[in-house]
Amino acid sequence: MRSTLLCALLLAACGGEEAPAAPPPSEPPVTTPEPIPPVWDYPGEACVRVLVVAWQGATGAAATVTRSEEDARARAEQLRARVVGGEDLAALARTDSDAAASGPRGGLLGTYTRDTFPPIHEPIRDPVFALEVGTLSDVLRAPYGYVLAQRCPVEKLHTRHVLVRHVGARNAPADVTRTEAEARARAEALRARLLADGADFAAIARAESEDGSAEDGGDLGMVGRGLLAPAYEDAAWRLAIGEISPVVQTEFGFHVIERLADLPPP
Repeated sequence: MRSTLLCALLLAACGGEEAPAAPPPSEPPVTTPEPIPPVWDYPGEACVRVLVVAWQGATGAAATVTRSEEDARARAEQLRARVVGGEDLAALARTDSDAAASGPRGGLLGTYTRDTFPPIHEPIRDPVFALEVGTLSDVLRAPYGYVLAQRCPVEKLHTRHVLVRHVGARNAPADVTRTEAEARARAEALRARLLADGADFAAIARAESEDGSAEDGGDLGMVGRGLLAPAYEDAAWRLAIGEISPVVQTEFGFHVIERLADLPPP
């Protein structure tokens, strides 16, 4: 555009001919942006990751933990310095945390309000809520060890599911007699029904699911990260809204999951 204007002003330099009029600018194509899922704010809740360094005799410490309390604190301070230096707390928790439940999940403890914070973690509750999202606590002392806590963004997931239990599954009632293989086969058959044209997920869940959410059509509502069984949560976060999962096994049995649209905070 700039060279066209220069030629119009300096005809001699452009061969003495009048420059043709520039064509009108073309209209940009009309596009429809992809919808962006809403991001809700949950100011009264905190998501927290932890790395725990236990000492011999600390509450719940494994028999393999032999360090003294003094050594545990020193180790926690060393690990904190590594995080401050740029290492990822989640990665360190997987390799160095003594917390059997949260360690394998990258230290993910869960998402809580002050009132729902688990009593065993009460010593770290107020320091966690005092943190800004993304920041790291000082080394904190709890009955089960020295703790590094990091406040993470609150992210919630809305799902419903159908659950098929089997003998030995967690919380399975005594009248459940099917084997694990039989439960998987039944879950696969239910999934096929759920994927059929016109299938009513809620109605199938009310009739077939084997947990307390059945009366709500399998709807678990909005649940923060870290509060669902790890395999369930990992599978559900990979789903698009409206998508139905493959059969997912957890300690509770076999699930077929549908991800639903997010709900705003109450």
